[in-house]
Amino acid sequence: MARTIEDYRRRWEEAIGPDGSATPWDEPLMPAACITYESPRSTPMGEGCNHFPDFGDAICFYRYLRIPEELDTTTDEDPSLGHLLPGFAPLESSWKRYRSRFSDEDIRRRRAAGERALDALLVHFVREGYQAIMGQRLIEIVDATLIDFELHEVYVLPEDIGALLEHFGNPLADYDAYDDEATTEAAAPMFDLSNPGHREALAEQLSEIGS
Repeated sequence: MARTIEDYRRRWEEAIGPDGSATPWDEPLMPAACITYESPRSTPMGEGCNHFPDFGDAICFYRYLRIPEELDTTTDEDPSLGHLLPGFAPLESSWKRYRSRFSDEDIRRRRAAGERALDALLVHFVREGYQAIMGQRLIEIVDATLIDFELHEVYVLPEDIGALLEHFGNPLADYDAYDDEATTEAAAPMFDLSNPGHREALAEQLSEIGS
């Protein structure tokens, strides 16, 4: 059953709360999933994919998690984590230098405008259902709002499964079994979105991008 706007709001506020357990980005990849591909601007590392149960959850990921995290202007900053995680200090330093380019006022303006735009997009999706133009609109909002993470692609299944596999490859292909890519892909089983095992392989493949 389709979710209402209030369903999405409650679902995500509960997920990101202190007692949140079942997070929408950790659920199994389903036939109507939405996959996003993003990367940070402040460092060459960090690209990756997230998959969500539907397009509404992808909107809410940016509305309730990514934007508040990245555009936080509160004065109570977390202590440095560079001494806790090997290799984290250079990334933390790079982010702080990048963040210093933007004033708190600019960040507050970006956040307010981005949240309003995402709220409107969610209303449109809930009322009208997914349309391809909505995926492009999500990219535009995210890239105009966030100062670091950049959203490159949005894939909504089943319509975009062909484009997704063309970009990231068939997760069923065994690249260790053959000497060349063309032979490997020709020998791979055809991907079947209705097959739970195939979807699990796709989810694993997406989780490894950028790692």
